[in-house]
Amino acid sequence: MEIKLRYLRLLILFMLSSIALQAQQIKEWVTYDGSEGPGKGKNIVFVSGDEEYRSEEALPMLAQIMAKRYGFTCTVLFATDPKTGEIDAMNPNNINGLAHLDKADLMVIFTRFRELPDSQMKYIDKYIKAGKPIVGIRVATHAFS
Repeated sequence: MEIKLRYLRLLILFMLSSIALQAQQIKEWVTYDGSEGPGKGKNIVFVSGDEEYRSEEALPMLAQIMAKRYGFTCTVLFATDPKTGEIDAMNPNNINGLAHLDKADLMVIFTRFRELPDSQMKYIDKYIKAGKPIVGIRVATHAFS
């Protein structure tokens, strides 16, 4: 009986450790799955990154509306600190997840004076060269330095 109790305790400890580890993992982007509506089956990628207008707050709200009310699958990307993975609008050099643009039907960009490395910028360049639609918000006329 005591051996079974030890195994049960060990199993519970393992499960709790696994849950705690998953909770600590930082998500680099957020995705809202679309439901029914005119956007069903279409993907919108929202790219945030400005230090002045709070795009990291506004774009997730807009993405939720587009997913819930219109059925689009929406992915929101953020300027992040590459060391910690935390959202950092002041960091002009890192926006993870730009590979999502490969499957995007629309890009909504709300960035200001970003200086992305070529390894990230190539996805935006490829998207633009494909002639796909872009919606630029507020400071998108000077999205990149």
